[in-house]
Amino acid sequence: MASRDDSSDFPFGMPNKPSKELDRPQSAGPKAVFGLWQQKKGDREFPLKSELHPSLMTRYLPYIYIVDILDGGEDYRIRLLGSGVADMLGKDYTGTLLSETPEEFDWRGEIYGLCLKRRAPVFYLFELAPFGREAVVTENALLPLVDSNGNLAHLLCMSVDVGRTYETGR
Repeated sequence: MASRDDSSDFPFGMPNKPSKELDRPQSAGPKAVFGLWQQKKGDREFPLKSELHPSLMTRYLPYIYIVDILDGGEDYRIRLLGSGVADMLGKDYTGTLLSETPEEFDWRGEIYGLCLKRRAPVFYLFELAPFGREAVVTENALLPLVDSNGNLAHLLCMSVDVGRTYETGR
């Protein structure tokens, strides 16, 4: 995997962006899915999307979403959005192009692109709705997948609620 030597490749900690990058998953769900990803990957750079069948992750499916990488990262499509993630976002974006989502989601294209640039998984924390009220803190994992031709074509993603904060107008 690529290293994270250049921490300036994404503005972690900026308002309305992921607050902190993690070296590895911290919570049970992301740890389990990353472990499965590593197992299926073996000695290869990435596993095939077809190797990560939903039946292997049934416990975590509500927190899983799959992103299709379009035109080398020019756009992304939310192929599938688990019900738990849709509940956190307040809307099911399944089938939606990232370019069609609200402007406050623009950072997602940047962080998906970070997986492409690094050619490696990305793990981070994010505070949903940090606007002077209780915020849901999520732990997130983005795991690159290849298609049957070996092209980096999808991201297996997971987002789990790991706590709450109350923003008091930093």
